[in-house]
Amino acid sequence: MRVAAIEGGGTKFFAAVGSPASITEQYTRIATTTPDETLPQLLDYLRAEHKKNAFSAIGIGSFGPLGIDPNNNTYGVIGPTTKPHWENVNFTEEFAEFQVPVAVTTDVNAAALAESILGSARGCERVIYVTIGTGIGGGIVINNQIEQGQFHPEIGHMRITVNPNDPMPNGSCSFHGNCLEGLASGPAIEQRWGSNLSTLGENHSGQKLQANYLAQMCMNLLLTITPDTIILGGGVMQTPSLLAKVRLELRTMINHYLPRFESEAAIKQLIRAPAYPFSSGLVGAALLAQGFHQKQYSKE
Repeated sequence: MRVAAIEGGGTKFFAAVGSPASITEQYTRIATTTPDETLPQLLDYLRAEHKKNAFSAIGIGSFGPLGIDPNNNTYGVIGPTTKPHWENVNFTEEFAEFQVPVAVTTDVNAAALAESILGSARGCERVIYVTIGTGIGGGIVINNQIEQGQFHPEIGHMRITVNPNDPMPNGSCSFHGNCLEGLASGPAIEQRWGSNLSTLGENHSGQKLQANYLAQMCMNLLLTITPDTIILGGGVMQTPSLLAKVRLELRTMINHYLPRFESEAAIKQLIRAPAYPFSSGLVGAALLAQGFHQKQYSKE
């Protein structure tokens, strides 16, 4: 099935047309500036592709907050956001001209779907994907279906214990100060140290601090959602050796409470890197479009 996939991020949009398995072979990249600049470029790209060979559905995984309940009139609508001019943008209306189903979810939900069905969590029933970058967000997939309630998970805003050695204990989140995102996102790291973790080097105390915060997050998710695996993606996780440090911190934090995670091998199975470190959102958007189209077709 030929579908269109769009991944909307804070700094750039990716768009591609094809099947979920081949969607990353050729794509276009468009800067996230304002809706008036970015959306016309996306539409031009899709119009050209649709004219060459029509696609059957559009899948969108976007930054939020975002309406993701198809039965609500806020479906596909961006809520209050720090990105200027994007609030109230309605993706279903923007792409209505193609007269195909438009499926919308968050970028992290899309990434979680991709990793669960085609990626590093393939074969797992309960999957959590967390991206650590400009912000921190998470998606939950159970039995290859996105799990959501009244709104999408806000993992980045969970409360964690501030490390006593943190030189920036008040955090940087404009809403909650020292929530997880306010302590462990890319901007928080830059604000605290004046540099990213990779530049600081693997022996810098900033890496141990970051690993501690992410391990606390993983511990909370492990004890409340009982996942088969937690996948850690995003730009911050490209820091060499950070994943290994998070695993070590988590194993220490569990402190023999869960015997099944005593071994290093078990922790590696629990905390994984993504199979699609740079394109999971795009792959997930394609899968979302494919599934949405099939669901719509089955109702007719």
